[in-house]
Amino acid sequence: MIANIYIVAFLILYFLIVFITPSIRVKRKTGINPYVFKNTDSAHDFLGKVSAPITSLIFIVALVNLFYPEGLQYFAPFTWLEISILKYTGFAFIHLALLWIIVAQVQMSNSWRVGIDHSARTELKTNGLFSISRNPVFLGMLVTLAGIFFILPNAITLLVATVSVMLFQVQVRLEEEYLSKTHANTYIVYCKKVRRWI
Repeated sequence: MIANIYIVAFLILYFLIVFITPSIRVKRKTGINPYVFKNTDSAHDFLGKVSAPITSLIFIVALVNLFYPEGLQYFAPFTWLEISILKYTGFAFIHLALLWIIVAQVQMSNSWRVGIDHSARTELKTNGLFSISRNPVFLGMLVTLAGIFFILPNAITLLVATVSVMLFQVQVRLEEEYLSKTHANTYIVYCKKVRRWI
């Protein structure tokens, strides 16, 4: 029961730390709204529209696990994966991923955005975690989703992880197009040195 409560509390804290806090910080420091998805029919904005409902499925699974654990049977659980070592691995993943994301966001500073801000020329970050991965925040999110799947292995958590991989693959490629136009050769040289993921 304590673990079930902890998962819900962690997800709430995770959302606040990963999305709300850095967005407020950038807004206060720059006056720019870092959430740049619009209500258009572009591929970029479509990603913004589908990401929220997909992510909310994780919260639904965690809440069902807390208030009605028997209800998890309707999410097609992979009972053969419900073993202690995977759960411990999952908890390790989500905590290490959160720490990784926090460090990446601090290193991004005012360049943090949720989506692609075509109206601003943000600084190209190449140091710190960005010298290991071109997309450390997205990488951290994927590790988080893998951790959640290990903790609660079922069809829904697997679906969210799988769909998120596809969405992130598209998102980072759109960002790469923007960055290559904005930073030209500097970004091309950076891409040759640092992998997209790790």
